[in-house]
Amino acid sequence: MQLNSTSKDSSGQSVSKNGQKSKITLFYKPSILKVYSLFILFSLLVGAPSVASADFFDFLTGSASASENASGTESSSLNSQTMPLIESSINPDMKNMDDSVYIPMEDDSVGTDWVGSGLESDSNGEIVTYTVKKGDTLSQIAEDYDVSVNTIRWENGLSGQTVKEGQELRILPVTGVKHIVKSGDTIAKIANKYDADSDEISIYNGISDGTIKAGDVIIVPNGVIVNTPSKSTSSSSSSGNSKSAPVGYYLRPASGRITSPYGSRKGGFHYGVDIGNARGTPVYAAASGKVIAVVSYCKEGATSCGGRYGNYIVIEHANGQRTRYAHLSKVNVSVGQSVKQGKQIGAIGNTGRSTGPHLHFQVEKQNGATVRPVF
Repeated sequence: MQLNSTSKDSSGQSVSKNGQKSKITLFYKPSILKVYSLFILFSLLVGAPSVASADFFDFLTGSASASENASGTESSSLNSQTMPLIESSINPDMKNMDDSVYIPMEDDSVGTDWVGSGLESDSNGEIVTYTVKKGDTLSQIAEDYDVSVNTIRWENGLSGQTVKEGQELRILPVTGVKHIVKSGDTIAKIANKYDADSDEISIYNGISDGTIKAGDVIIVPNGVIVNTPSKSTSSSSSSGNSKSAPVGYYLRPASGRITSPYGSRKGGFHYGVDIGNARGTPVYAAASGKVIAVVSYCKEGATSCGGRYGNYIVIEHANGQRTRYAHLSKVNVSVGQSVKQGKQIGAIGNTGRSTGPHLHFQVEKQNGATVRPVF
């Protein structure tokens, strides 16, 4: 009786020395199976009618790819069904983009919507001279230039609220004060004098190393001039000297992404926080208070409407501070109305100078300076 000897190939599989059995074993090796599959595929393609459909071709190539994947080898062929989608080259975090850049966001009502940030101020960073026209008021001029009334009063030595036709007024580029550097001045000393923030002064004026010299003109964003205590500066200690809103006092007024934070830019200042979200997203009162101002007639595209804030609401709170909600698509409250914290007062929109739907939320002190919102 003849015994069939066996041995193992390089893969560890048993291979019969018997000729017939060896052929059968080799036939089932994965590499040989691929060759047979490709041979059969080639035969079918050559023998098929020249009008064979593309669907049939896709089916066959798909079957070949499946065979390769089943054997543990990734297919190197791609077709319209297996090719991966091309990813966007836009960084969704937008971390290195400037404030005017907006990010895409889906909105069921309009397909693809955009959320953005505000461009309320159109200042070039320079002090300008304005000649008062008939019918002008100090508050209207301040709104037109997006600065506080006190900023104009301090810069022009005004003691009251009255201005006269033909009067020339120097208008600072931002809410705050102008300071001429004296010998011995430092950024920290200037900040302390005007109840301002050292970093904001440095950033706004482009001072990177803290070096200043006598005679330099420094703009102090949100700086205030305090002479003697008065009703406007002493009635609420909680709002007079704080550089940020009281922690925990204000709720976040809307859901969404922060598209522009509070603070200085070189030659500019953003007085609030921009929260981007789809049109119609609810806006809530950040704290209880009384509505003291409303603009509700602005349409998208009218960039100067509402002093560039578009539709907005201003609420005065018990701590003496005010909150502003701007660029709204809808206003649900009226002047004189009392609102509770968390009550819906409007909806996010894109009115005024705005790059896309968002809420501009701003916290103001009694003297007109703004403070950093803290949620």
